[in-house]
Amino acid sequence: MHKIVTWLAMAAFLFAPLAGNAAPAAPAERQPVRIEVPSTRNLQFITLWVAVGAGFFQQEGLEPRILAAAAPRNVGALLLKGDADVALLPPPMFLGMMAEEKPILLFASLLANEPINLVVRKDIADARKIGTGMSLNARLRAISGLRIGLAGEVAPRLRALFASAGMNADKDAQLVTVDGPNQVQALAAGSIDALFAHTPYLETVLVKQHAFLVADNSAGEVASLSEGQIHALATTRAEAAAKPELIAGVRRAVARALNLIHSDPKAAVDAIIASGAAGGERAELETIIEIYGPAVPLTPQISLAGIERDAALYPAHPRAPDFAHVNAADYVARAFTQNSANP
Repeated sequence: MHKIVTWLAMAAFLFAPLAGNAAPAAPAERQPVRIEVPSTRNLQFITLWVAVGAGFFQQEGLEPRILAAAAPRNVGALLLKGDADVALLPPPMFLGMMAEEKPILLFASLLANEPINLVVRKDIADARKIGTGMSLNARLRAISGLRIGLAGEVAPRLRALFASAGMNADKDAQLVTVDGPNQVQALAAGSIDALFAHTPYLETVLVKQHAFLVADNSAGEVASLSEGQIHALATTRAEAAAKPELIAGVRRAVARALNLIHSDPKAAVDAIIASGAAGGERAELETIIEIYGPAVPLTPQISLAGIERDAALYPAHPRAPDFAHVNAADYVARAFTQNSANP
């Protein structure tokens, strides 16, 4: 009897690997999470694309489903209808929703510093001897009087930049409205001397035209444009109450992405490519990640002060909230803002 038991035990040991290969355990089914975005190609949303491409949602037992809004200014409509679990909201959208008392809750910050930066044509930078060793004040004064191209609604941020150097953008420069699709060509053609722009126009002129970066707002050179609340993930109050673990898992995936962007930019670039969000060449992608990396927060913590500051810097659709009567904290999911440094 003892020999039979011993043989059976040995057989179980020898053949266990074969049995395991023949009948592998079924993988746990991931829970879908529907994420509404303004655009599937905007690299201002690098934190989300890194989380998607690096598989951080899957590590949380989630399967992300990216849903593009009908138009960027329609983002949030699917969330409010119950057709999305989460929405990526830029300041104009979450400010407008707060003004209209929509039942949204911001729960994860994706970007904290300004994504629009100021560049000048290379020939002008050379002629005016503008260099990286100069202070921001000196760089801005060196471009005094130049024609600066910018989109229609971003002038308050350019004015804040010039004000940080004791200058007046409307008097010390010529502001020329140029819509995004025409900005790269306008700089190349010489119809403007400088450009106040974000991705994809920013990295394009830096790589293709060798433009000079005069003001790196994304790196935090200007206090009034730093450590604020730019893009954020939001859910509804009903969704947060019904699916707290799903929302918490999304937030942890974001925290992992923030950590990766700061610790390994190359891996972050690879993740963005894997996500399918990258549209340009790798050199341009590496350039914008180098610029935008410092703009992402260290943790997903939502900035209440940043939300209120946004009202003076960003257009709100359809209108801005009056923070004398609106409490920004009422639109933040405080249950998901604790221990934010720990993914």
